[in-house]
Amino acid sequence: MEPTPVALVGAGYIADFHLTALSEDPQVRVLAVCDPDLDRARALAAAHGVPDCVADLAELPALGVRVIHLCTPPDLHAPLIRRALDAGLHVFCEKPLALCEADAQELKNQAQAKDLTLAVNHNNVFHPAFRRLVARIDAGEIGRVLHVHTQLAMPIAQLDAEQYSHWMFRAERNIIFEQGVHPISQVQHLMGKPLSMETHSLASRELLPGQNFHERFSIAVQAEKGTASMDFCFGSPTARWTLEVLGTDGFIEADLHRNLVSGERKTQALESWDSFLASSRRGGALFGNAVSGFWHWCLFTLKLGPRKDSFYVSMRDSIHAFHASFRAGRAYPSDAEAMLQVTSWCDGSAGDLPGTPPASDPFPQAASARKGEVVITGASGFIGRRVVRRLLERGVPVTAVVRRMHSLPLELTQPARDGRLRLVRADMFDETGLALAFNGARTVLHLATGGGDNWAAIQADMIEGARNVGRIARENGVQRFIYCSSVASLCNRPGMGIITDDEPTDVRIEEREIYSRGKAYAEHALNRDFSNEPCEFLIARPGVVMGPGTPMQHPGLGLWVRDNHCVGWGLGKDPIPFVHVEDVGEALTRMTIHEGSELDGKALNLVANVPLSPEDAVQELARVTGRDLHFHPRRFAISQVMEIGKWLVKKAGRRKNAPFPSWHDMLSRSLARPYTCNLARGVLGWTPIEDRATFVKQALGVYAPGFRGDVDLGSNGPTTPDAEPAIKASRVNS
Repeated sequence: MEPTPVALVGAGYIADFHLTALSEDPQVRVLAVCDPDLDRARALAAAHGVPDCVADLAELPALGVRVIHLCTPPDLHAPLIRRALDAGLHVFCEKPLALCEADAQELKNQAQAKDLTLAVNHNNVFHPAFRRLVARIDAGEIGRVLHVHTQLAMPIAQLDAEQYSHWMFRAERNIIFEQGVHPISQVQHLMGKPLSMETHSLASRELLPGQNFHERFSIAVQAEKGTASMDFCFGSPTARWTLEVLGTDGFIEADLHRNLVSGERKTQALESWDSFLASSRRGGALFGNAVSGFWHWCLFTLKLGPRKDSFYVSMRDSIHAFHASFRAGRAYPSDAEAMLQVTSWCDGSAGDLPGTPPASDPFPQAASARKGEVVITGASGFIGRRVVRRLLERGVPVTAVVRRMHSLPLELTQPARDGRLRLVRADMFDETGLALAFNGARTVLHLATGGGDNWAAIQADMIEGARNVGRIARENGVQRFIYCSSVASLCNRPGMGIITDDEPTDVRIEEREIYSRGKAYAEHALNRDFSNEPCEFLIARPGVVMGPGTPMQHPGLGLWVRDNHCVGWGLGKDPIPFVHVEDVGEALTRMTIHEGSELDGKALNLVANVPLSPEDAVQELARVTGRDLHFHPRRFAISQVMEIGKWLVKKAGRRKNAPFPSWHDMLSRSLARPYTCNLARGVLGWTPIEDRATFVKQALGVYAPGFRGDVDLGSNGPTTPDAEPAIKASRVNS
């Protein structure tokens, strides 16, 4: 039989896992990647050896494609499935199939009418722990199933970073279809069709005006095969995912987060001996699972065995099962009826929460730049929006360059609607959009510095992106260009004296990690580009920025091996270059509107002399948050030995490009050198917060539970006046 010709539609994060799994199936041949962003499609195709890239799925049948894997955002699933079915293509869709039961039924009917296959990748039905649990139930180990309870608690990094543009935040019910669908698909597999559901939203918050997010749900269900209860905690600092099945003759519990399964069944023994047997058997089962998991990790790391982590195995097995069933003409585990039922479970779990984003009028079209216009790239970020606010308060005309027009912070939306702020949609390589923003402007503040997880991505995005923005600014007559770099570009090894504003970038930057190296290279490239040009060029180097919108687990404090355990870069007893985010916003504001030219070609350190070490900061964070936070001092030599150990493991695993750990980089991460900021203080009149108690209250106190800007952070910890009740809303859907 000829391999099944397949194409990927959507070149985002999850598509990479699909292509990796498909590469292990010799009965599948991937012909193309389809994405409107052809550059992204080409990058993904090149990484996996896929021969073709197209921008529209209508082009796929001509390439011989029979099956598509749909890996787009959920709101595009239904319309793209309709188009694919109309084009005669079979569809394997990422979860969820649709955002309501009616749409799911319509898609099922369309596929059946055209005699085409439509299936959904509910990969967690193939989770190794879940499959072991199902096998034990099917073997009759606990008798007849009575009740199922699942609990999902998961951190969401975007919430802490105040990045609310992801699809799961845009409408109130989206989080159920984005994250809740994983345990829901497992419960459906066990319990069948839901008959009645009661949903309670226990905690909610307003992310942006009119954009609400529900953090905790408690859901009770009467289903076809018994009853079920589901508890969701989205944005929890602690990760936990369990599924417990209660039967007439025992119970089985799966820890999906740890890939563990244990259970208890009735025996003929006396109560005391039965208790001992039950506990020892459960302990033994958990220990066996743990040993197996660690053993497989060791084999994979050393390239002596296949990859067996739960997520990868569930994705691989789900995708392989689909293609095996497709070739054999038999039903895939997530068949048409199961697809509909999972959608019904999600629909009911979301209750009466709205499924559309808050209504808003379109923003005015960007007009020409006004006299003295300041343009800010990355304006929607945690620093950018503070600069926007300060400039507008001073009556300065501002243009905000953003990558998307939805889920923007209030600091941008209000002034954009009343005409004080120009909004321009563009990225760092959008020639037309950037020219529109820059033409006629006086100053450009470049905050959208980009990034990446490898040096090639850093070069393409952070360095070349900054150079491209600078070039377009010069071509459009901008008079001042400010690049926001970082103190990470400098040598921060302890014992090397004070770092002044004229400190050059680290002369041994090649030995540093890629973020620091990228910042230094960008500074060098921009300095060359702007030399002998009439446009002024300034560099800002903020220190360890803390405050609203920044993660509590800042890497400047140390290596956060868990979100409550920080291992120091050294002993962590020396003060490091802290600075409050509002102070950074004020300094950048002053840099943009400063009247003189004496700062041309200069770099400005933006650091406050706060008498606070990493160890002190973690202790203060523990106090104000009430969390069990720990700082673990570790001598540099011990950390270096451990890093070399990791390197040896990588080399044993035949990772040829693994760099030898840099002692210089290890020392520089400590940020232990003192700083001066003479230019910002003397020329701009900048006065950052430096009193320790004030800094702790305003920069670290924001991480206290219920913080609203008026938190009392006295010796007894955080208290919030007029605390609201824990239960924000209750919704019933039955």
